[in-house]
Amino acid sequence: MEKEEETREILLPNWQGSGSHGITIDQTDDGVFVKRVQQNSPAAKMGVVKEGDQIVSATVYFDNLQSGEVTQLLNSMGHHTVGLRLQRKGDKSPLPGQSWSHDVFTASSPEVVL
Repeated sequence: MEKEEETREILLPNWQGSGSHGITIDQTDDGVFVKRVQQNSPAAKMGVVKEGDQIVSATVYFDNLQSGEVTQLLNSMGHHTVGLRLQRKGDKSPLPGQSWSHDVFTASSPEVVL
């Protein structure tokens, strides 16, 4: 019986874009892999990201995105598998500090057709 490979999800808070966490990735025909973890970087200090790890997916939390960034992000996905984590009003928030204390849909909310 083949041993199933271990997968794990890590959280990289305060993502500032390329280079912000010290992870260099390489995309090959076999997938996306961690090529290098910069010494003393936030990723190295976490100790959970290792060279050779395959990145099989990424989660982007919408809580701090500016107006229009969600639309731009979703529109850029093209023909790829996209997973959506959904939450209903009244459900407990998946992230600390978030709540449904305000009206979710406002007149200024942009409409996106997925």
